[in-house]
Amino acid sequence: MTFGPAVGNVGMYVAREMLISVPEDQRQAYLRMVEEISDLKYQLGVEVARQLPRLLAEADPERVERYLAQVREVAATGWKSGVEVAKQLPDLYDAPDATLAGAYVDIVSQATAGPPEDTETAQLATELDALERELREMEPKVKRAQELRTQLAARDRRDEKRRKHAVELASALPPILARLRPRYRPAYLDQVRQVAAADPEASLEAADTLLDLLNGERVSTDGAAEWVTRGLEVLDRNKEVGRGYFRLGSKYSLQVLEELKEGLALKSVARVLKLYATALSGHEVAIRGTNELQAVDAYGADHIILPPEMHFFEDDAGNFTAYKVATAHGAGRIEFGTYEFSLGDIPETVEHLRARYSQEIR
Repeated sequence: MTFGPAVGNVGMYVAREMLISVPEDQRQAYLRMVEEISDLKYQLGVEVARQLPRLLAEADPERVERYLAQVREVAATGWKSGVEVAKQLPDLYDAPDATLAGAYVDIVSQATAGPPEDTETAQLATELDALERELREMEPKVKRAQELRTQLAARDRRDEKRRKHAVELASALPPILARLRPRYRPAYLDQVRQVAAADPEASLEAADTLLDLLNGERVSTDGAAEWVTRGLEVLDRNKEVGRGYFRLGSKYSLQVLEELKEGLALKSVARVLKLYATALSGHEVAIRGTNELQAVDAYGADHIILPPEMHFFEDDAGNFTAYKVATAHGAGRIEFGTYEFSLGDIPETVEHLRARYSQEIR
């Protein structure tokens, strides 16, 4: 049983019965001496704690001081020898020959320390100390070198993957460009170039998607640029999510596309509207866009002019209905001859009106 925490750290060296065996007026000194010795080595403190009560009971302070000094002397050459000396010295102090204890300490100290070091041994020890110091100083550098090797290896793997996807892009682009409508090529190439600079793998996805968006006129060239810009922002935050964006594999990508959609393109429904107008009017009718006005008259008995895109409603179904209404209106005019009417067909009416209103004007 140890004395307990009241005596501080020495409680783990000093058993209660040891402390009780020490005269009460010397207990604090006893604890202090045990603690000082234990600072050298735990095992030394344990043995000294066992032997000191016996010496203190003799009431010989000089012997106690001599004992502690000799234990320290031997412990300086080797703590294990110091423990054994601490154990044996009290018995030697009781021997008839007072010189035995001192001689014993000298012999054990010399045996433990060995012969004086020769010059070469001292040099070797000095060199080892210097090398160990250098190694300790190099540890942060070695650690940093390992970190750099890891980072460079990761970059090499990333660059190799990038080059692989660049080769795939080089193979995929020519057939895509052959399918792309010529007027969209400058804008298309500019957008694909931006994505390829950021991530070649994502540019493979963007190349296919932009082809469909532009050829299908789902967005304008400006809309395509905005769609790519937002995708690059996503790509910068997370590569995998960004690649999903460019293949239309994310909800956000579809939301952006819906926001940028130009409306229902006339070209996508022109054939259906042509058949519809022909059926209503009973005449062969062409469907033309307002962007073709430089080539045709705004009004004619053989064609109907409609806007190239219808975005009055939020969905394609509503916009298609708007196209049908406009087509029906134009077909009605054609059916009932609105564009074939001429004032020469009603000369009497024209003459009557001219005579009446010319008199009022006078």
